[in-house]
Amino acid sequence: MSASNILFLVLLASSVTLLSAGEDFYALLGVDKGASVREIRRAFKKLAISKHPDKNVDDKDAHDVFIKINRAYEVLKDEDLRKKYDQFGEEGLKEDGPHGRRYESWQYYQQDFGIYDDDPEIITLSRVDFEQSVEGTGELWFINYYSTHCSHCHDLAPTWRDVARELEGVIRIGAVNCEDDWQLCRRQGIFSYPSLLFYPQKEKYQGQRTVEALVNRALELVKVDFYNLRSSKFKETLAENSLPWLITFCGEGGDCLGKKTCVKVAAMLSELVNVGTVNCDKEASICKKLDHQHGTYYYKAGKVYKENEMEITSLYAKDVATAVMHELPDMEVIDKATLEDVVKKDRMESWLIHFVEGSGQQDLELRKLPAMLRDYNVGRADCTIMGGLCNQLHVHKFPTFLLYKANGGQEVYYGSRATAHDVAAFVQDSVDVPLENLSPDDFPERVVNGDSPWFVDFFAPWCPPCMRLLPEFKKASRHYRSKVNFGTVDCTVHSHLCNMYNIRSYPTTIMYNQSIPHQFRGQHDMHSLIEFVQDTLNPPVISLDMSTFGPRVVDKARDDVWLVDFFAPWCGPCNALAPEWRRLAKMFKDRNNIHVAQVNCQDHRNLCMQQNVNSYPTIRMYPAGSSGSGQYFGYSSWHRDAHSIQAWVYDFLPSKVVKLTSANFAQKVLDSSEPWIVDFFAPWCGHCQMFKPEFEKVAEKIEGFGHAGSVDCDEEPQACQRAQVMAYPTVRFYAGAKPGQRQNHYGWDIDSQDADYITSFIRRHAKNKSKKMKDEL
Repeated sequence: MSASNILFLVLLASSVTLLSAGEDFYALLGVDKGASVREIRRAFKKLAISKHPDKNVDDKDAHDVFIKINRAYEVLKDEDLRKKYDQFGEEGLKEDGPHGRRYESWQYYQQDFGIYDDDPEIITLSRVDFEQSVEGTGELWFINYYSTHCSHCHDLAPTWRDVARELEGVIRIGAVNCEDDWQLCRRQGIFSYPSLLFYPQKEKYQGQRTVEALVNRALELVKVDFYNLRSSKFKETLAENSLPWLITFCGEGGDCLGKKTCVKVAAMLSELVNVGTVNCDKEASICKKLDHQHGTYYYKAGKVYKENEMEITSLYAKDVATAVMHELPDMEVIDKATLEDVVKKDRMESWLIHFVEGSGQQDLELRKLPAMLRDYNVGRADCTIMGGLCNQLHVHKFPTFLLYKANGGQEVYYGSRATAHDVAAFVQDSVDVPLENLSPDDFPERVVNGDSPWFVDFFAPWCPPCMRLLPEFKKASRHYRSKVNFGTVDCTVHSHLCNMYNIRSYPTTIMYNQSIPHQFRGQHDMHSLIEFVQDTLNPPVISLDMSTFGPRVVDKARDDVWLVDFFAPWCGPCNALAPEWRRLAKMFKDRNNIHVAQVNCQDHRNLCMQQNVNSYPTIRMYPAGSSGSGQYFGYSSWHRDAHSIQAWVYDFLPSKVVKLTSANFAQKVLDSSEPWIVDFFAPWCGHCQMFKPEFEKVAEKIEGFGHAGSVDCDEEPQACQRAQVMAYPTVRFYAGAKPGQRQNHYGWDIDSQDADYITSFIRRHAKNKSKKMKDEL
């Protein structure tokens, strides 16, 4: 068989992996692969109600059908399981055990499943939404933390829906399902349901749970201005405010807007329209001048005078705001020439472009954007008119918001809600951030082969871990700015590019440093990302291969110690160890004789076979006093963090810490005229093991003017009882005995496990002790 035929069969086999592995979970739920968790929940709920065995008692296959649907939901709602399924099909789920075999009654799915999932006025928040839309802004939110198994939560639901309808557009009403997103609830300190909190002040609502009480408290927190217009300052007030006006006249013969409604309307139209009220009994001259004794009227900017108004007949805040919004100018539609200027990398101003398909009526809410983003340019581009240019810009989904930053770089808004508030928050958070969306035009010349390093996040917008990583990636980019370039690649748009660079799962984050790719494997938080960049630019771990392993490890100097991690890039535990191994290397950076290294057994398979490495990760220490690669100690503990490995290494190093016993403690410490620092520990105590290397540093630093000792309280319980040691580790300082006297067993308690602090403490008190003894003599 020819090589080309073999290749064809391999590709054919790989293309049908998912089909042969079992059911198509997305097809079972009737959603596409890019569906959000909320869309998946909605689709499952609809199927659960119609396909449940309780409602299909005559169908003998109903149970099996429902188990398939339930299994699909259980996998796709869980980001880790979904990632495995997307990569490997059902084969990838075998080690995770069965899913979906247990399910609830039909009544649960009908009444209890995701209480607010179908309410358009209530925003169901996830961890990603919470950081971007709640914590990342100063906007007023009222959030209901609930559990689907909580009866009080169900009792409150009708009231909460009424509150959401009353306050729609005034403040943002949210809900968090703590059964699904318990980590977010714990992080916010939620331990009882329902819990109602206002943000950003994080104020817990403790009042009555009636619609009126809830709405009134919310309106008390709304910070907006509406004007009680006075005849004496009427002209000045109009002159000072250049926005359009909505004025409600209160007098005999008709209705006007009440104070509560005015607050709501002012909040809905904040920064767009001034809201004013006139009491025609007290301010008759204004009412006479504008020829109104009652009713509500809209005036264009600079044109508040008789016969230039539009009457608003409704008394409901939402209807009033909608009528006014219709009168406000829509976003400017830009032409092709303007868009071509905007997308140039040398532009001097920032632009937010709203890409649409067709010139039809857009959401009225978006008319707020120009006012909310006064410091930036805002425009709309119709891709039915300039389709070729939109294709060049890789805009294929509508609507799309794309931020073009001053002096180059652009970023797409990936939020799940295209509201003016969310889009404006995205712009304000992103405009000064040195992060940009990359396309095939940037590869390989600019990114891979460029003169400066690039940190690139390959992701998919439908992937929950990707959306959680994105804000952390953005924070990390702020930290580096000009030193390292940060970019993102949307693999749903640029699938060919991602395939070309062998991106098989999302997110995959790679740093290209002088054409060498370094894949990030660590926690999805800003600090881990920054640490990874620092370690890539200044590698703390030595990479060994067949040519360097012999000279450096096998033929090492007798006083040298080598720590080697044999790993494989595809090994999950190896990836978890990687950041800890880099941390370990930095812990030993001041020890010239201790070297921390790694061997990639995928790239250097022969070397690993030669060293009889058969599993990953394999951690070995080649100790001082030995030569040759046959003399080593293997690390077998399950605790693969840097501190645990460091403590293990110190067990094999020469120690300056004196081992103290019940028999010699008094003679060596209590009778000594010289200072002692003593570590009372237990071998089973994790904190003691972590402290051990720090204490070794103390022993080295105080050599010459003090002594360090340790007491194993399991082996020497009497010594620890005499010193009244009640917890481990306990650090005690003994300043030194006066001539002819013995020190107290208790000593001086030091409440710190930091080597520098302890050393400084000993130096200070040892010096004072020496001076005091000289003065006495």
